[in-house]
Amino acid sequence: LKYPEYRAPGSGEWKRISWDEAFDKIARHIKDDRDQNFQAKNAEGATVNRLLSLGMLAASASSNETGYITHKFARSIGLLAFDNQARV
Repeated sequence: LKYPEYRAPGSGEWKRISWDEAFDKIARHIKDDRDQNFQAKNAEGATVNRLLSLGMLAASASSNETGYITHKFARSIGLLAFDNQARV
């Protein structure tokens, strides 16, 4: 795609939006989910700093540098569910 598109919940119509708006929507969804579901400690009180409600799949055709920064991002927000197509 040259332009991102957005389909509102319940709508059957796609609407072209700007890249800034698309990135803002993605960031807002990630932040809201992290605020609601982040676990700092487990039931025993041990520090776990994890987010189990969100996952990420990375592309196998990416460079090592892209893979590195993608992995750092995923782990920095607490994701445990992180996989790469190259493993499959």
